[in-house]
Amino acid sequence: MNAGRREWPAAVLLLAPAALLITLFVLVPAAAMVNTSLHLQSLTAPQTGPAAGLDNYRAVIADPDFRSATGNTAFFAVLVVPVQTALALLLALWVDGPGWWRRVLRLAVFIPTTLSLTVTAVLWKLLYEPAGAAGSGLINGLFQAVGIAPQPFLTSPHQALLCIVFMSIWQGVGFQMMIFLAGLQTIPDQQYEAATLDGAGSSRQFLHVTLPGIAPTLAVVVTVTTIFALKLFVQPYLMTHGGPLGTTQSLVQYMVRAAFTHRDLGLACAAGVLFLLAVGAVTVGQRLLARRWEAAS
Repeated sequence: MNAGRREWPAAVLLLAPAALLITLFVLVPAAAMVNTSLHLQSLTAPQTGPAAGLDNYRAVIADPDFRSATGNTAFFAVLVVPVQTALALLLALWVDGPGWWRRVLRLAVFIPTTLSLTVTAVLWKLLYEPAGAAGSGLINGLFQAVGIAPQPFLTSPHQALLCIVFMSIWQGVGFQMMIFLAGLQTIPDQQYEAATLDGAGSSRQFLHVTLPGIAPTLAVVVTVTTIFALKLFVQPYLMTHGGPLGTTQSLVQYMVRAAFTHRDLGLACAAGVLFLLAVGAVTVGQRLLARRWEAAS
């Protein structure tokens, strides 16, 4: 008890800078956002306006653009999170181990994550350009070379979001792969040797040794990937501007438009609060499921 009391001032001193930063840059802005969402406030008149109660929240929920943006963001996350996680794990298993060719593959897969997402979005927009137009896209050019009809890609309401999903998986899978590689290297070789002596094949070793061994890593990857997916903004903003017909508008893009195009800070903050609650609920739910899975494994 006495030792704990002596260490208490040092613990407070060490935690104080982080606590101060979190208070200034997370808690205070969050409180200001909640307060603004309860008032009628314009970007051109930043002083606090008259109280609106829950009117901004009702207006957001009733807005078809908000519902469409919510659906687009959810669809993006539902596709990106499992596909990118599974692909990253497969790549990590493939490049895990010694050999120069594995190091080359790791570098090749990881390089896209070092590029700015803005640069990547602009490059892929050029790749998706319709063939035959000025600056025709490479992908449609390759399609024509092998006899496949050109595709509208970003100009199609049915293909635009899928194109953004594909690009986002390509850009981000290397980051998750490196996290999985770190997790795989923490599994002792003796476990695989014991499983081999027991007659377990590759598939059984993966199910009973690899997956339980990387369970905490998998939980982290899924959580981080989900948060990144729900924060979707740069790709549709630069590649499609939320179109065509609003099929790629994300929740963050909706908030930006409400604040800076329509200059309605109250509406934007109400959408931001709902978005924050949704992200928090999804994150907490994933963590609870991950803990149960880790305990079961």
